Amino acid sequence: MKGTEAAARVIGSLVAVSAALGLLAGCVAAPSGGGAATVAPSATASPGADPASRPAAAAPPASVPEIPRQSASLEEQRRAQPPAPTRIEVPALGIDMVVRPVGLDAQGNMALFDDPAVAAWYQWGPAPASGSGSTVIAAHVDSLEYAVLPFAKLRDARPGTLVVVTDAAGTRHSFGVDSLEVIEKGVVDWDAAFDRSGASRLTLITCGGEFDYVNRTYLSNLVLTATPR
Repeated sequence: MKGTEAAARVIGSLVAVSAALGLLAGCVAAPSGGGAATVAPSATASPGADPASRPAAAAPPASVPEIPRQSASLEEQRRAQPPAPTRIEVPALGIDMVVRPVGLDAQGNMALFDDPAVAAWYQWGPAPASGSGSTVIAAHVDSLEYAVLPFAKLRDARPGTLVVVTDAAGTRHSFGVDSLEVIEKGVVDWDAAFDRSGASRLTLITCGGEFDYVNRTYLSNLVLTATPR
């Protein structure tokens, strides 16, 4: 999925900040204590030397501008993010699931949990309290071991259906369903689904449509979009 590109953009912006700081360091000596740059003392004139031949007095130390610094550590970036979602409920459909963070699987797709009671939140994207962008939560629709799973009920969602996401801080975020589409996997707009910009919204994803018994996979995805209410 395109979530990889979103994470790459975050890292790229941090690299750009580091590069800018590197250029400034090349122009002005970096202070050790954070004040003025140190300047090497000029050579001392010998006694009796012609004043005209004496070296000019050193210029006052140049001050170093205060540049906002941001760590490129992914761990620190994660700590700076809003609280992660921990529970999702759709009361009208009887859905109540634990939510845990995930990244990408070995194939470069968003990872999912085999446990039918656990939904996956894409941790490199927005969280419900981020204030912008798409919070993505996904889960399997069924399996040979567990049969029909909770997200299978999403197909019965109607516009305005209440979805509640609780985060790690205990805050309950309410959303109302705006749209629900079953789209062939090859034409799903993953850029929109994983968009980190724009209005805050919730995107729920599972499989849907016809099942390919030869390749043992669904041919489509169910994509539900909800907005804060």
